[in-house]
This record gives sequence, C-alpha cells and structure tokens, in this order.
Amino acid sequence: MKRSRLWALALVGLGLLVSALFLTRFIDESRESGQWVPSGHVPLWAIPVAVLCQVVAHALRTKNSQRLLRVVRPTTWRILFSGLSVGYLFNAILPFRLGELVRAHLIGTRMRISRAVVLFTILFERAVDGLLLGLCALGVVVATWTRAPEAAALMLRLALGVGAVSLTAALLIWLLYTQNRRMLRALGGLTALLNDRLKDRIRFVLWSLIYGTHVIFRSARLGRFVLTSMTMWALYLASAAALVWGYLPDRDPVGTLGTAIGAYLSVGVPSGPGFVGTFHYYYSELARGLLGITGVPVGLSLVTWAVLIGPFALVGLYFLVERQRERAATATPRLERLKNKLHRDADISREFSHFLDEYFSGQALSHVLSTGELRGDFRMVRTFKGGSNASTLLVWAGQALSVRKVTLPQHAEKLKVQHDWLLSRKDVPHLPRILRELRTDDSYAFDLEYREQYIPFFQFIHSEEVERSKQVLDQVLDFVGTHIYAKGERRDEPALLERYLREKVEDKVRDAAALSPRLAELLTHDTLSINGQRYENVFPALARLRANPRALAELASVRDTPIHGDLTVDNLIVRREDADFLVLDPNNENAISDPVVDLGKLCQSLHSGYEFLCQLERARSEDAVVEYEEATSSRYAELYTHLQRRFETTLPPEVRRAVLFHEAVHYCRMLTYRARINPDSLVAFFATAVRLFNAFNAQYTPEALGSGPDAPTSSTSLQRTA
Repeated sequence: MKRSRLWALALVGLGLLVSALFLTRFIDESRESGQWVPSGHVPLWAIPVAVLCQVVAHALRTKNSQRLLRVVRPTTWRILFSGLSVGYLFNAILPFRLGELVRAHLIGTRMRISRAVVLFTILFERAVDGLLLGLCALGVVVATWTRAPEAAALMLRLALGVGAVSLTAALLIWLLYTQNRRMLRALGGLTALLNDRLKDRIRFVLWSLIYGTHVIFRSARLGRFVLTSMTMWALYLASAAALVWGYLPDRDPVGTLGTAIGAYLSVGVPSGPGFVGTFHYYYSELARGLLGITGVPVGLSLVTWAVLIGPFALVGLYFLVERQRERAATATPRLERLKNKLHRDADISREFSHFLDEYFSGQALSHVLSTGELRGDFRMVRTFKGGSNASTLLVWAGQALSVRKVTLPQHAEKLKVQHDWLLSRKDVPHLPRILRELRTDDSYAFDLEYREQYIPFFQFIHSEEVERSKQVLDQVLDFVGTHIYAKGERRDEPALLERYLREKVEDKVRDAAALSPRLAELLTHDTLSINGQRYENVFPALARLRANPRALAELASVRDTPIHGDLTVDNLIVRREDADFLVLDPNNENAISDPVVDLGKLCQSLHSGYEFLCQLERARSEDAVVEYEEATSSRYAELYTHLQRRFETTLPPEVRRAVLFHEAVHYCRMLTYRARINPDSLVAFFATAVRLFNAFNAQYTPEALGSGPDAPTSSTSLQRTA
C-alpha cells in the first residue's frame, strides 16, 4: 500500500474517532437537556428512498464532472465517482470542505492532468450549486416571511452566506477567464520571490488554470451542465423532503421544501469533525419555524445528517481502502506533452519560462500569444529568445510544427522587413524558409520552416570537438561573403559616422540612463573602475575618438552592401550530423551597412561573451565602481583566437581595428532593451561597452601603431586600461 494511502487512512481514522466522540457527547447532552423528541421519528421506508435519491443525484454530479473534464482528457466515470466519494468522506471529517482539495488531487493524479484545473471545475460546480440553492432559499424566504419570520430571517442569512461564497468563486473564475492584468502582475510579483524552478512551476500552474477555463468554457456543453445541475438538485431536495414528509406527513409543501433546503444550507456551514452539533443548531431552528412544531427535532436532525453524510462517506471509504491495480503509465511523446499543457505526464514548466516571465509582468505581446492559444488558433510548444519587440516560438498549427515570429502591430514594420529580406533570398542556402505571413488586428507574424535536427551553435560549441566549431565558423563567414555581401567600392561617409555615433551611442546611452538611476549615476564620472581596472567613461572615450583624425577616417570609410546585421552565436543553429548550419534573424536596420558590422556581432559573442552576459542576474555599481562576474568559456576563447587569425589573412589593419568599435556600438544599441529585460544587470552591459571603446582607442596609441601596420590589433584584451 502506498505511503500516501496510509496517511489518508490514518487521517480518516483520527477524524472518525473525533467525530464519534463529539456525536456521543451531543446525544448525551441532548438527552440530559430534554431536547430529544421521542414521539417524533422518521419511518424506515423514507430512509432508502432518501438514500436512493442521493445516489442518483451523486451519479448526475459525476456525469457533470465528466462533462467538464473530458474536454481536457478522456476519463472514466469510475475515476470521477471514486474521487467524488473520497472527497465527501474527507468533507465529513475536515473543516471548511477541505475534502474538495482531496478530490482534486485524486482525480488530477489518476487522470494525469492539472490538479488546479480539476479544482477549478469543482469551484465552478460549487458556484452553480450555491446559486441554485440560494435562489430556492430566497423563494422560500419570500413565501414564509409573514408566518415564520425568525426561521425566514435565519434562512436568508444562510442563503446570503452561500450566495456570497458562490459569487466570490464566480468572480475568481471571471478574473482568470478575462486574464485580469492587475491580478496577474500581483501574482507575478509574489512568485518572483521564489527560486527559478519553483517560480516557473507555480506560474505554469496559474497559466494552466487560465488556459483550462478557456478550454472548458469553449468546449464543454455548459447548457447541459446547468440542466443536469437543476435535475440533480431536485433529487437532493427530494431526498431531504422525503425524510421531512415521513417525519411530519401532514405539513404544507412550502414548509417541507424549506426544511429540505435548510438541510443543505446547514450542512454547508463550515465546521470541524463531528459537526452534527452545528448542523443540528441551524437545521432544528429552521425546521421548527417552517414546520410549525414545538420542541427540538433531534431525531430528524440525526437521521437527515446521517443520510446526507453517511452512505456516500462509506462509499468513499471503500474506494480509499480498495486495492487498485497500478497500470504502467504509457510513455507520452515529448511533442504531445508540450501541445497538451493541461496534461501532467511530465514537468514542462521550464520550456515556457521566458513566456511566463513576460506574461506575468503584463507585457502586451505575451497576452496576444496567450489569447491566440486560448482561442485555439495555435498551440505553443516552446518559446525561444525573442528580439526587443518580437517573440519567437515553436507552434503547432495546421497539423504541423513551425517557428513563428510575432510582434505587435506598432512594431510590425521591422518584422515585415525581416520577412521580406528572407523571402527575397528564398533560394539562398543556409537561411530559414518562409512558410506563411499572418496579420491580424492585434499582431503581425510569419512562420518559418522548423528544422528539428538543428541545435543552437552555443550548445554545439560546448558539446562537440572545437575543430568542428571552427569549421562551422569558417563556413558561416564564407557563406555571408559569397551569398549575402555584394561587391562594392569603399567611400568616405564622415557625416554618416557622426550620425551613427550620436544616434546609436550617445542617444542610446542617455535613453537607458533615463530608465536606470544606477546608469545615470555612472555617467556623472569621467573614469570608471570596472572589475578593478580603471577606464575612461563612455563620453570621454568618445571625445578621445573624435579627436583622433586617423580613427575617424578609418571608421568613415565604409563599403555599402547588404549584410546580415545580427551575426551572433545566438543566431546560428547547427546540425550535429554534418555540421550544416542556418543563419537566423537578419536585421536590415543598420545605419552603416558594412560587413564589419557582422564581424563586430561575431566578436560580441566570442570576444566579450554576450551569451554569458545575458545569463548574468545582477551587477553591482556604487559611485564610479562597477563589479560583475565575468563568465565565459575556453571554447569561446579558442574560437576567438581562430577568428583573429582569419582576420589577419583576410582583412586590412584598418578594418580589423574597426571591429572593436562596432562591437562596442552593439552594446550601446541594446542598452534600452536590456534596461527593460533586467535592470539589475544593465550596468554590466554598459561597462562592457566602455571597456571596448577604451580598447578601440588603445589601438591608436604610438606604441600600438608602432608594432607594425599588420599587427592583429583587434585582439586587444578587455582588461587593458585606456
């Protein structure tokens, strides 16, 4: 027997013991106080009739539960019936109807679906129950107010309590269904306090709950659910009414019906184990007033309580002790686990970590994606890193997998440019293939062919022999040189360079400083201490650059050609089998369209470790001091050395020197984006740009230039001072 079942049986045994003690005490005190009414009894025929009505009503409740949950995953009636009965058993011995949590756990575990979604269906079911029972109670209150005001007032209070709980549950369901932004941000703030794994797990559960509300409301037959609920409650009330009518057969129908309703209002009052005393207190007051009798009908209370609680609790005890054959869980394909997010065959919460971070922070694009998933337009399978205003995800749509890039309408033009760039090169190898273009009122997107055998180049670098990575790097550079770049003469563009410095460096730095007080503080200093080394700050470094005619002349000499524009390690995927590669996410919005921009992007990865910086959680800054963990890999260092050797044989010295400049500019261009993604690590990206500008300027010192015109100056260390 499983340990969990042993604990459950121990809890049941303890609850039954406590209940028996309270029941014995209640009967003894009732006899001593003279509250027992010996002349009143419930005839034997009424009890089986009442139990039969209860059983049929519980069967209808199980059918309703199946109606809601089968749209999530097909299930058997037995699983739901056993879960319902065990839940009733624990409701009898635990306060506040905590047995519903047990029911959700049992059904969710046996169906291997989200237990939170099962609990949602129970809340929905109970909300409908409360509203139906409350409306019936209000009808009785209106009919009996004049002849039994005290009983009617008590019933009104109980009905209002049940109605308030039902409306609260309905409000919670509505907030989830409508994806209330304030609620989501509050939940996002609370879960952010947890470690990453627990945070992702809880956020995925919460999002699954929202997803479940849409799946159920969209697919379940709610009209039939309500009709079945009404029939079920007619049987429940008939069960209690049979006991009342058998006890006092000559009473009026309204009083009998009101007393039957009072039985369910009384049993719904939250209390602890052995709550027959609480039940009797409310039920006897209602019965006396509505039936017009004197004395306290303890016998009726006990029999009614026993019929409402006992038989189905015994059924639950049977299912709890029953030895079930454990069926070996069939292995579910990974794709199916990711498509069906309400199933719980494996923990897939980490696959959607990036999406969940954005969703619970209230970002509009994540809610567009969520809405599309909830409508059933597509199914997210996993999410990838996106650009500054776009998301990239693997989706299941049209019975096939594809990679979807999506953005909001106000940012559509930039993504449209990327779509057109790829479409115009549809016959060029090593580029992703466009499948379709999608435009709606709330988003713009296009789908790319999915290549399952390809893995990120970052992963390839750190799992394969380094020589294979060097070959890939050479092939990538040969590919862009042959298929992307066009032949053209260099020309001097000093005005273009000045605009580039102003817009892509100075303006970006100031914009980021407006978002980050820590960065604004760093800009007030002429020099910075970065990880123990002293550097000129960004604006003094730019002043030094502008005062250097040779540097300005070399940077102003540009070769205008189409480029990829974002040739980082992050944007390369490789097939392990033969080291074939794809180049992803072109960026055609470069003021300077020169191959050196792509080379600067490659060095941004291999030289200054962009991918490792993105994993940095925080950096420390105080006054003019910046400190952060510098993490990179020996594989990156080997590839960077290989890249420099290639530069020595293929690039003139002035272009090799310009690579460092563009590498630095790339870090400035991303500062506002990084300020939104993670302000705690922003200063590390800024500090990297500062060090690169210092390294660029250091190439023009007499000592550096004196080493020869063909020296590999672009390999200057970031640790070098200005």
